[in-house]
Amino acid sequence: MKLRDIFWTQSQPWKGVRTWTVPRALRLLHSALMLTIRLSTTGMHRTQGVYNRTQAPGTLFILWHDHTFVPLFLFQGRGIGTLMSTSRAGQMQAAFWSLYGWPIVWGSTKKRAGITALREILKKMREGAVFGFTPDGPKGPRHEAHGGAVYLASKAPAILLPISVAASRAWHLPTWDKYLIPKPFSRVHLHVGAPIEIPPDLTREQTQEWQIKIAQALEEAHRVAQWELEQRL
Repeated sequence: MKLRDIFWTQSQPWKGVRTWTVPRALRLLHSALMLTIRLSTTGMHRTQGVYNRTQAPGTLFILWHDHTFVPLFLFQGRGIGTLMSTSRAGQMQAAFWSLYGWPIVWGSTKKRAGITALREILKKMREGAVFGFTPDGPKGPRHEAHGGAVYLASKAPAILLPISVAASRAWHLPTWDKYLIPKPFSRVHLHVGAPIEIPPDLTREQTQEWQIKIAQALEEAHRVAQWELEQRL
């Protein structure tokens, strides 16, 4: 038996250690670490009034893939949906996020499954739902926005809220996104940037222009988060 078979079996992908014990252990470690962090925020007033809507516009919280560690904890239990891959890693991650009260929409890097997932999110956002979205996920390139967020915000319509995180001390995992994990007792600042509204009926060229604008908005949010963090050190 291979080690991975202890955590995942193809015949019963939702049974066993991988989707019960491991996610709960991760949540315990994650929550314990977050309780040691000195967390400050700016721009949180921009999130007020975005929950429990029954019609458009919905809201899309956008952030880089490596900055999800803190928002996962901070925005828990608010019914914010998120897109997860049906891959082995995605299924375990979904089980972990679900423990924090994040509803899951299943997607895939395969074109047909990805389009189906976006349509499901689009339908929910037209009913006023809130979703978290990583424009550079799930496989990168790092900090390069793809077209998914632009498509959703334009078609729903939905308001985009860029979010970024800065930490005084952190680990960066050896993954494609250099995933950021704040170290215990570090100071962390989360900033919610100004809302972005994307017009409907975009051409391909306009979509690409908005992808660049989204990347710029996230980088600006990070500059603010870093500056605010430095003021508190």
